[in-house]
Amino acid sequence: MPPRPHVLTKRLIARHLADKRIVIGVATLTVAGLVTAVALATPVRPATWNPRYVTQYPPLGNHSQFDAVIIEAGQAWFFGGSNVTGAGVPEILYRENGHWLPSPAPLPPGLTSWITAASATSATNMWAVTRFGGSVLFWDGIEWTESYNGGWGTNNQFTGITVVGPSNVWLFGSTSGGNVGAGTWHLTPQGWQPILGAAAYLSQGSAAGPDDIWAIGGMRGSMQMLAHYNGTAWARVRPKALSGFQYSHILVLSPDDVWVAGSVAGRPRIGHFNGRRWTSRSMPGTHPATGMCRDGQGGLWVIANAGTSPSEVRRLSKSGAWSVARVSSNATNEVLACASVPGDKAAWGAGQATGLQGIGTAAAAYGTGDAP
Repeated sequence: MPPRPHVLTKRLIARHLADKRIVIGVATLTVAGLVTAVALATPVRPATWNPRYVTQYPPLGNHSQFDAVIIEAGQAWFFGGSNVTGAGVPEILYRENGHWLPSPAPLPPGLTSWITAASATSATNMWAVTRFGGSVLFWDGIEWTESYNGGWGTNNQFTGITVVGPSNVWLFGSTSGGNVGAGTWHLTPQGWQPILGAAAYLSQGSAAGPDDIWAIGGMRGSMQMLAHYNGTAWARVRPKALSGFQYSHILVLSPDDVWVAGSVAGRPRIGHFNGRRWTSRSMPGTHPATGMCRDGQGGLWVIANAGTSPSEVRRLSKSGAWSVARVSSNATNEVLACASVPGDKAAWGAGQATGLQGIGTAAAAYGTGDAP
């Protein structure tokens, strides 16, 4: 459990967090702000997605949240912040050999905002980026360091990061929600390089390799562009099967297994590329997906929060059938991003939960299956 200054520890009785099924173990209360962190015991009644650890960073009333999760070397990393959308600082939670810990090394001092995206190719080549403030962070397996600013505006926003190798990192910052994007940047051995043209408006990407990257975005936050990088240049791709798509998420599993989520005329859809051609299918619900990961059985977990009760995660099976996995009867408890455990049916989710003192929201690590 992440330590905080001046902590008092006390045992709490059971309280309901998700459908009144969770038994709380030990809560840590900070003197300044009465902010709690709880490691949650195994649910009394099994559910598909369960909160495994919930923490609310001080001060009381903050909107704490985890926005990204990475699994490397069998360990899960959760990235977010103490006050998402407010004046907070980045936070990291780490799961090692069944124990919840703070980041193995502290983040550089002076950071603001929250970590909105993270990516890695190994446990010693992990990168993360803050939503605002322009902070790009690198983990080499020993310490976190902050990369130098390549020339982007610190008041602009970043929306994604994709790592494809050592000193080979892509940053994406598109305009949305009235916030101006920081643009697209590529880290090479020669340093950070700005990307011009239509590719400057990309929002997020996913890669099969350094010469096989897919991304989505669009000018002024339109999210109507699909682009591909072949190792030399970005090119816009306009598949007929995805005509009218407004993109919301992209996931590349291999060169012949690429997924996009979005909507057409306000109706959610999923698109797939098999290495030869694109196809699309309808998706149940009213909201497009904003997160996807493997389900360990040849299908996908698909996150499409509607902001209403009950909170759910959808599942697309290998055969193409849709099903629903309930998270909570409380709409505040949401899985926002997920990552599958390699070679397993388990997965971890990053998200939020009801504030532990009934004020604000807490950052939550969710799990499905026998997540280690």
